[in-house]
Amino acid sequence: MGSGGRLVLAALMAVALAILHPSAEAASLRGGEPFESIFAFGDSFTDTGNNPIVFGWYNVFDVVMRPPYGMTSFGGLPTGRNCNGRLIIDFIAQGLGLPLVPPYLSHKGSFQQGANFAVGGATALNSSFFHIGDPPGASPFPLNTSLEVQLGWFEELKPSLCQTDQECKDFFGRSLFFVGEFGINDYHYSFGKKSMQEIRSFVPDLIQTISMGARE
Repeated sequence: MGSGGRLVLAALMAVALAILHPSAEAASLRGGEPFESIFAFGDSFTDTGNNPIVFGWYNVFDVVMRPPYGMTSFGGLPTGRNCNGRLIIDFIAQGLGLPLVPPYLSHKGSFQQGANFAVGGATALNSSFFHIGDPPGASPFPLNTSLEVQLGWFEELKPSLCQTDQECKDFFGRSLFFVGEFGINDYHYSFGKKSMQEIRSFVPDLIQTISMGARE
């Protein structure tokens, strides 16, 4: 893992520790009342199983569905996590006494206690930005799982969770919103296709997209 990845992981660990230790601190994050659900967004640092579904849309096999992924948790079976066991979002859910946050694209049950919209390889900017000028038959990566797309999935889900403005205010007021890492993949996909000048030019748009998405 590069230095950038280690910094992101360290930041996420700090967030997790702030929530989980001590448990009273977690409750105080929303005025002393416990969270009742978690809604998560992000990339592979947060994805609990959406990535294999998205890859399937493009007939691409996802390597996270074979060992060693999942070998230290979940009965040793891969779950779609980019990890050999649990992710930080899993520890957060367990620390709050909630079920593991189910992946939105593959879960068939209720989302009353939360949903995970994160997808491994997700970008902050829409994927079309990275495919400008692509020749026919070019790689489909990055796939269309950007922050905007994930927020769109969240909007699709909302009517099944609450109906009126007041119901939604009450329901989501008891929810923890976890916006994981965004941005690394934007640079990853750009370095092989764009000049340094082009990359520097989209940095303000990248920062604004992440900031606006987090406020949503």
